[in-house]
Amino acid sequence: MKKIMAFALCLTLLLSAFAGGAVAEEEPVVIENMGRTTTYEEAPETAVALSYSIAEIMVALGLEDKIVAIAPSMYILDQVSEEYRETVGSFPVLEGSYGVPTLETVLDTGAEFVFGDAYSFYANSVGTVEDFEAAGVNIYATEGTYVEDATFENIYNDIINIGKIFSVEERAEELVAQLREREASVEASVAGLEPVRVFYFDSDTGGGVDMSTVGNTGLQSLMLEMAGAENIFNDVEGQFVAVSWEDVVDRDPEYIIVCDYYGEGYADEKIAELKANPATMDMDAVVNDRFIVVPGMAMFPSLECMDAVELIAAGLHPDEAA
Repeated sequence: MKKIMAFALCLTLLLSAFAGGAVAEEEPVVIENMGRTTTYEEAPETAVALSYSIAEIMVALGLEDKIVAIAPSMYILDQVSEEYRETVGSFPVLEGSYGVPTLETVLDTGAEFVFGDAYSFYANSVGTVEDFEAAGVNIYATEGTYVEDATFENIYNDIINIGKIFSVEERAEELVAQLREREASVEASVAGLEPVRVFYFDSDTGGGVDMSTVGNTGLQSLMLEMAGAENIFNDVEGQFVAVSWEDVVDRDPEYIIVCDYYGEGYADEKIAELKANPATMDMDAVVNDRFIVVPGMAMFPSLECMDAVELIAAGLHPDEAA
């Protein structure tokens, strides 16, 4: 009898051990992105980030061990947050024209997953979604670069989706919560203040005649509004629009927001152009050096977007903005 009881006890303990050690199968992750549905049976082991801003998101989520290579895109390493800069700067960089690698260069890394802005997945850029699908590589594009009128919710969705794909949902939710707190704080700091009229100087479209700025749609226009600014071209339909210097002078902005792309000195060149151009040199904002320089990376969907909103708000409303 004692032998039977002892055997039963051992059997019970053995079964309990198996039950306790069993790992529940994870449900496949289904992601909607760029009009496609992708199912992930497991988290990708290797990834390429197609810009510094993309790499920054992955590092913030603790995914640096997944990144096998990055591409700079039109940004520079100095525009990456100091918190993540050293890590982002440690990854192999894929060379290419204006920081954009070829499809073959990306595929040669052997990465299972490629994360970038939607612009990266066009035929005239890195390669189309179909190109990557044919090679058996999954892609994810930032929502804010392909939806019609992006908001910060699209940035938050990207973070949550990447968290799901790589099984780091908790960290993703924490990061989004931190960004939401900052968003609420800066909006509260400028609430009730008179908006400051600004011109957003994106780029010279060529020949110093037409300038690229933002119209009344898109993330950049929203960011200006969040910072307590009034875009002087908010009556023009579209996200990025071409305007003449005469148009800018006629609307007489109080401040000029200068977007800094590519590398050191780019924003300085734009400001020098404003001061040398007979059409703009006598503008009040130019004469009084009322410029606010924002990193280009911070004006497209990224973790830096909130930094840009805070920077602009502090420049326009120094006594009130957080």
